[in-house]
Amino acid sequence: MEQLNKKNAWKKLEKYAKTYIVQHSETKNNLISKENITLDYSGQHVDKLIMDSLIELANECNLHEQIQAMMCGKPINNTENRPVLHTALRAPDNKVIMVNERNIIPDIVHVRNTMKQISTKIRNKEWLGYSGKPITDVVNIGIGGSMLGPYFCIHALRDLVIDTLGFHFISDIDPHAFSRVTAKLNPETTLFIISSKSFTTPETLSHFQKALAWIDHEQKFNQHFIAITANVKKAEEMGFKTILPIWDWVGGRYSFCSAINLISCIAIGFEHFSEILAGAHSMDMHFCSEHFTKNLPVLLALLGIWNINFLNINNLLVMTYTQDLQDFVPYLQQLDMESNGKSINRQGRKIDYATGPIIWGGLGNHAQHSYYQLLCQGTNKIAADLICVRTFDDDVINKMCRAHKEVLTKGGNHGENPHNHIAGEIPVNLLCLDEFSPRTLGALISLYEHKIFVQGVVWNINSFDQPGVESSKEIIRQNNWIS
Repeated sequence: MEQLNKKNAWKKLEKYAKTYIVQHSETKNNLISKENITLDYSGQHVDKLIMDSLIELANECNLHEQIQAMMCGKPINNTENRPVLHTALRAPDNKVIMVNERNIIPDIVHVRNTMKQISTKIRNKEWLGYSGKPITDVVNIGIGGSMLGPYFCIHALRDLVIDTLGFHFISDIDPHAFSRVTAKLNPETTLFIISSKSFTTPETLSHFQKALAWIDHEQKFNQHFIAITANVKKAEEMGFKTILPIWDWVGGRYSFCSAINLISCIAIGFEHFSEILAGAHSMDMHFCSEHFTKNLPVLLALLGIWNINFLNINNLLVMTYTQDLQDFVPYLQQLDMESNGKSINRQGRKIDYATGPIIWGGLGNHAQHSYYQLLCQGTNKIAADLICVRTFDDDVINKMCRAHKEVLTKGGNHGENPHNHIAGEIPVNLLCLDEFSPRTLGALISLYEHKIFVQGVVWNINSFDQPGVESSKEIIRQNNWIS
């Protein structure tokens, strides 16, 4: 396979990077919309020649063929010889996707129906604890992909969360984590969701043992525990009767639309959860069918490639301008950095170009009073995604967002006093959501999932394994540091 930096488009882009002069365009050519999300990339350091070459690079990397390979279930996770089918989790019921000569969609639909039954029963106070009292609190025990997505989702859609139930998360192995969450809960009315793809995650199993002792009614075990795992046999051996499967073709960080998100389904109801799936599926279809010049995930990915590989900017700041997205950055950190934090290509060889960016950020109005000064006059190279909601256009929060974009891209205070000089010239994407709804949330998740996939294709790395993560897990297991 031809090396990435030997491709014709790559060589063109290297030349453009040396000669490009920053210009600021507000033309409609830099506005792309789909599924209630508009991308304004007028703040990026690109022109038509650069964009054409980035599209050429995508074509030289056979991006279209790689998209089709992922969607139809080919084993594109080459190091683990697995398909990558998180998109199947939100596919319609009549879709056919074959894995090992078996249509996987009926299994997915069965799990969806089970989630509907469980969530409805708990919301209707029909799921009873060991003393006959209805469940009042649901606790998700999981870490990484088994926590970050559900935690983000349930807080993002807090206005839709049922107010007669409490929802809680236990993730890290801090000695006080379990006791602090359960201090004000009643064992009689608490349900634990034990989420672990492998069902061997040390932190999760440790907290499960604490939960088992805290409930202290083993004969009523299944009234208080639900397992969500790809290792169904292991869960059965541990005594679980209510088990919602996920599958080895869904990576933990890509499990947002799976049963891993059961706690959100309970919290907002199955109807709203289905809207998340519909929004994600709509973005999937846009990604598969739209020309690259108008394809939101592809454009977002290629702009990132330009910044990282040709402008040498390895920081991606994500600032959100709604409290609904305040937990988006931690979720995105795992999604992106665990996927594309790689320096070995798909053929097992060391690469000599940059890959995944460092993701950081948070609420934009908080940035104004913490690290915004560094953005304006600091010495580090940074690119940024600003995410706002159009329904706030008349509010101060969106006026602040526009002001941030203006200063970061164009600078300000160009007077004689050098202390007041702000250069600007930070490459900025502005992502505007028409509204914040379950459907738009699903589309936003799908957008970034596919952006990361596209970058992995161009960099010729496997975005779907995580050997660095597995290495430390194995040391913990070998030394029995967590019982």
